[in-house]
Amino acid sequence: MNTLPERLKYAREQLNMSQSEVAEAVGMKQPSYYQLESGKTQRSRYINEIANVLKVDVDWLVYGKGKAKKGSEANQADLLAEGAVILIGGSTKYPLVKIPYLDIKASCGPGYVNEENPEAHTQSFTVEFLRNNNLPTDGKGLILMHACSDSMGYTIPHGTLMLVNTNESEYDNFINNKIYVFNADGEMICKRAVKNLDGSVVLKSDNADKDTYPDQIISRDTFSQFRLFGRVRYTFAQH
Repeated sequence: MNTLPERLKYAREQLNMSQSEVAEAVGMKQPSYYQLESGKTQRSRYINEIANVLKVDVDWLVYGKGKAKKGSEANQADLLAEGAVILIGGSTKYPLVKIPYLDIKASCGPGYVNEENPEAHTQSFTVEFLRNNNLPTDGKGLILMHACSDSMGYTIPHGTLMLVNTNESEYDNFINNKIYVFNADGEMICKRAVKNLDGSVVLKSDNADKDTYPDQIISRDTFSQFRLFGRVRYTFAQH
């Protein structure tokens, strides 16, 4: 990632946010953000706000210097995986929210069979973190789990820890072109889901190698046999 547009896209997709969602959170017009991410504009007076929304260090975003994540967030994925007691979201005056980490894996490839869904431990989140990411502030329905395989490319690399909202698990109201975890006959898979006008769903891999990771078109009837486990709402990048 040698350019600002590449880093903008990478950071945005790590949060599974659209360009319009970033623009709205920053308080700028969506076309202006598009111009910046496409490289048609080289600078913006909103760059500090964009870095805050994307939860990255502004020097990394602008110049590519240092680590992407801000200080305490830089190694959260490793700490979470090890079960370390850390606080996600910074200081708070409110009671902490405990989110369970489940020792299950969602494959970003063909599928990963989990014999059980044991709760390994919990992690503490602040109310502010959950509210800022439009998540239930009581933590209900939220779980932490790992992805495996490389089919989601740099969006969700192998081993990435994901925060999944299991409240978003209905076919009729799932959001188009977002990333979801599915349970298909006991296999957990993680894919970007695109709904077609005929009711079919394309399960897409973000990895550009379509020979290895082809997209799958699922009919409406077949899709109804899947269990829509939840939507991936936040990922903790590894460094």
